[in-house]
Amino acid sequence: MNFSVIRGADTPWGKAFAKALAANNRHLILIGTQEAALESLVREIVQKHRVLVHYLVADDADTGSIITACERINDRFEVDLLINYAETGFHQRMEEYDIRTLDRKLKTNHASGILYLHQLLPNLLLHAHARVIGLWHCSHPVAAWEQALLAFYTRFAEHLNLELKDSGLVIKSFALPAFADGESRERVREMLGSTVPGFAQIRVMAQ
Repeated sequence: MNFSVIRGADTPWGKAFAKALAANNRHLILIGTQEAALESLVREIVQKHRVLVHYLVADDADTGSIITACERINDRFEVDLLINYAETGFHQRMEEYDIRTLDRKLKTNHASGILYLHQLLPNLLLHAHARVIGLWHCSHPVAAWEQALLAFYTRFAEHLNLELKDSGLVIKSFALPAFADGESRERVREMLGSTVPGFAQIRVMAQ
């Protein structure tokens, strides 16, 4: 029994991916920072769809927290899809952040995505048609230096794709705009339909 892991499931974009996948009868593992929001989403999904849904609370700025969450997944579940969602963007210039805040934002916004992929990669590689969807969302234009970081991670994914092409694993990256209900839900179905084998673009009614 295969599961889809959704990082950032307690965000508007993460919830939209979770609901679209559940509507296609996919079992889910939801990861986020807000336990109450994750519990609420689990209840909503299982009331409407006959799928299994589990959730984990993780701190994306804490390497140990990420490793613990991924170890729990690897020990108990088979995973053939990772939705690797991250919110980026700095509201101040880099030099205006104190070192602890800057460290936390860089880890959460950028470094954590590679950690999730690294920890779940052996699990994903067990499946012939596993997929990773890297999602980058920023509510406002990012600074040039952060655009360079995003370009680095996009290139990293491209090179990893080349190395793993014989395994069947495919990694795709998408930049996301601000979330806008119906329009964004349709965008989610398009991304899943173009990336995930066998995903049927079922129209999910507005909720």
